[in-house]
Amino acid sequence: MKTILLITLLLALSLGLFAHPASNVSLNWDAKTSLLTVSFEHSVKNPGNHFINGVVIKVAGKEIISQSALMQENSTNGSYVYKLLGIKSGTVIEAVTVCNKIGKKSAKLTIK
Repeated sequence: MKTILLITLLLALSLGLFAHPASNVSLNWDAKTSLLTVSFEHSVKNPGNHFINGVVIKVAGKEIISQSALMQENSTNGSYVYKLLGIKSGTVIEAVTVCNKIGKKSAKLTIK
């Protein structure tokens, strides 16, 4: 019984060594077009197997967009673009990226 528990624990830990959230998330707001660009860095060997599989957009703390993906654009990074209408100065926008293996990474932007 102890052996099975030890093997399970070691497998779980080894998965964590190869899985990781995005290393960087950045937001860019274009007030003229009302477009939010979410860019992320997530270096992986196989973007079809280990990738950012979800992005959540929150405006003023309220979740307004939740998007899922089947793979990552390439082995180093990716980006998504969202049209957000009615955004005013002082509004805080947050993007949360979710790795399909393990972990989340977010970024916030206060509109000026």
